[in-house]
Amino acid sequence: MSQRPAPKVPSKVFITGAGGFIATTLARRLRELGAEVTGVDLRPDEANGVVQGSITDPQPWAEALQGVDVVIHTAAIVSMVAPYEQAWQVNVLGTRRMIEAAAAAGVRRFVHISSVAAFSHHYPDGVDETYPVRVTGRSTYGDTKVNAEAVALAAHAAGELDVVVVRPGDVYGPGSVWIREPLKMIKAGQMILPNGGDGIFHAVYVDNLVDGIVLAASAEAASGQIFTVADERGVPAKEYFGRLAAWTGRKVRTLPIQVAVPLFGLVGGVQRRLGKATEVGAATAEFFNRPGSYSIAKARRVLGFEPLVDFEEGMRRSEEWAREEGLV
Repeated sequence: MSQRPAPKVPSKVFITGAGGFIATTLARRLRELGAEVTGVDLRPDEANGVVQGSITDPQPWAEALQGVDVVIHTAAIVSMVAPYEQAWQVNVLGTRRMIEAAAAAGVRRFVHISSVAAFSHHYPDGVDETYPVRVTGRSTYGDTKVNAEAVALAAHAAGELDVVVVRPGDVYGPGSVWIREPLKMIKAGQMILPNGGDGIFHAVYVDNLVDGIVLAASAEAASGQIFTVADERGVPAKEYFGRLAAWTGRKVRTLPIQVAVPLFGLVGGVQRRLGKATEVGAATAEFFNRPGSYSIAKARRVLGFEPLVDFEEGMRRSEEWAREEGLV
């Protein structure tokens, strides 16, 4: 395997949503490269410089931003079915509040972690950053990520601070929600894919994503730019989720998309009315039926990004972790 990129990183980095899966992996890598890393999360972690607070109201903890060179904004409500107003408050208004606080503290660069969900679930295969993003009214997460990108890029255009937008693919690896939650659904017999599972799941192994974010935070050429960061290729959903099912000795079921969309919407709606936390919904069925992969050519060209952990190795590490955790 090639050596991971090791650019000269900013001296002091602040991460929002610092207790999350991506954020903790990112912080570890930045520290390895010599950066001082602090952050904010709903739950404090004094040992790692993480203060308690909300991005919707930075004032009580804004002094933690003093002397920071780069803010990496990972905090978000990650849900396709969350109430829109709730997600807008955090994902959109919270992004604006963070930009204001960072600019007031003299932060030089703001790296906004968005998502390929901004493309919606309908786009051409090999879609790149020149393709228009799309609000559909069907996915809370995708729509608020579009809105939040607009907020971040408007701040860059106005000269408030330097902004870079990173759109990760579907982030997986040891500890990821894309390992834990599908395994739960598979074991409960609830994992159903539309249209034979032929939709594309374009993953990014967490270490690959972290390498891309580190490069985006460090490269002068990244200023004002949007980068899709994902693995080399997408795979059919039946291949990704079929691998997870095989770890448990089970199989994934499928339904025609015309049946899956209304069924997912009905089942998810009933579950939420009964007070059960679930991501089942019409948008979930559409997500599993995405038509193609995302291009990483721009990240390669401008940042020198390469996904060093391939799909086979990423799945091997993920299975090893899942077995150690007793998930399979």
